[in-house]
Amino acid sequence: MIDLKILAIPIVGFIIGAFTNYLAIKMLFHPRKKIFGVQGLLPKRKELLAKRIGEASPEIMPSYFQKLEKIPVVGAKIISFFKKSVENQINSLSVEELEKIILRVMKKEMGFLVWIGGIIGFLIGLVQVLVFLI
Repeated sequence: MIDLKILAIPIVGFIIGAFTNYLAIKMLFHPRKKIFGVQGLLPKRKELLAKRIGEASPEIMPSYFQKLEKIPVVGAKIISFFKKSVENQINSLSVEELEKIILRVMKKEMGFLVWIGGIIGFLIGLVQVLVFLI
């Protein structure tokens, strides 16, 4: 018969793995204000994120922007205006609004990451059990 203590190791590993991934996801957004030198990644780097998304925005609609690039002077100005508009729009959102949007868009992926953390923790727990039994 399997000892419950041995069975508990992978289960606790699952809980720890899932929780640490959940916590890591939460720490992307929290704390919003710096506490003990720690601040969420999104509040800390929102402006840089907005700038990078703005710069990458032409990649979302490449055929449209390739046509614009063929128009001398005006095309470049339109592309530059579009990039800056995207950046400004993201910067105009509060951190709370941006968090809601990101979580709504990435809900399944975030849940998947929590589960993967749990599964990895469970597997590490199984390895620990095997090492213990050998």
